[in-house]
Amino acid sequence: MTKAKRKENENKVILKQWVRVFILIVTIAVMITSIVSIAKSLNPEVIMNKKLYSYNYNSGMNYKVYLKNNSFFTSPYMPMNKQYITSIIDHIEVEAKYDFTSDTDLAYDYSYSIKATARGMAEDSDGKKIDVWSKEYPLVPETKNTGTGRKVTISKTFNVDYNYYNQVLTDFRNQFGLSVDARVDVTFNVKINGGMPGAATKSLQENKSMTLQMPLLVQTLKIKPDFVNNGGDTVYEKLDDQGKKIDVNLLVIGVLLLAVSIIVLIKVGKSLLVVTRKSEYILAVNKILKDYGDIIAETHNMPDLNKYDIVNIKNFVDMVDIEEELHSPIIYFEIEEDSKCVFLILNENTAYRFLLKESDFDHFNAKSK
Repeated sequence: MTKAKRKENENKVILKQWVRVFILIVTIAVMITSIVSIAKSLNPEVIMNKKLYSYNYNSGMNYKVYLKNNSFFTSPYMPMNKQYITSIIDHIEVEAKYDFTSDTDLAYDYSYSIKATARGMAEDSDGKKIDVWSKEYPLVPETKNTGTGRKVTISKTFNVDYNYYNQVLTDFRNQFGLSVDARVDVTFNVKINGGMPGAATKSLQENKSMTLQMPLLVQTLKIKPDFVNNGGDTVYEKLDDQGKKIDVNLLVIGVLLLAVSIIVLIKVGKSLLVVTRKSEYILAVNKILKDYGDIIAETHNMPDLNKYDIVNIKNFVDMVDIEEELHSPIIYFEIEEDSKCVFLILNENTAYRFLLKESDFDHFNAKSK
């Protein structure tokens, strides 16, 4: 076989291998699609729900700390996120905001309220802070409203009398002689119930709480926000019992596709093993002929080995060592095209034989033995 012919065979086998790999990938994709189809047919409530609307919200509590007259600070107030001296705080002005936006008109009702909760806290046996005393003080009473549209905007500005709560906890500590940690929590609560106009039930129920934690009984303080500024979600239609029935047509298609893809996968997988084995055999033979072409003589007739004592060699490298020792050429003969060949060294009455077969590259069978 000429070099050109060997190269042509090698390219053909590799091409066949890639075609089978492509078919294998397509088959796996069809199998995944069939499994998804079966899942959809059996569980339409989860996969086939119809989108009603999406919404998002933005919330926040901004504040200014107003100061008593003093000779050190010229501004009447200090902005957010600073360290504040307790003794010169006059009051804290808070602006609470909540903006709700939907991509569809909704019928809704909402309510909001603002309260302050003074707390005296101590550590329990596990080291956790627990309230030993607390009291709620309404700052803005519950306000309710209804409407229709895509936006709900709530904005409320109010004052927090920090010194009042600080004095309450001072009196508590002095009266009971307790060493407590103290703070006042200012909480903005928002509740929204809504849904599609005319719907019997409200599909939207949002309850949000935003809190500013203000330490008490300290010489300086830093206000700590405790809330999530934004978020959102998508609401889907709840299917009724009729909608939850199995989609028979989709189920049948999915099962048929799965069965066909499994059969094709098995056949293509087996053929891919055969082509891969043949490809490895051809590549191995071509490499030997290329690397040791100067000591290999190719023949079209199989020598008669009946008059020789045959010594079977397991490794071609050993054949090269024998060739170097005996200075006899290695004879190459292709017994079966692209599947079986033999390399021989003939010396007096001895024939050294290295046999290479396509089945030598059958890794699947080799692992199963």
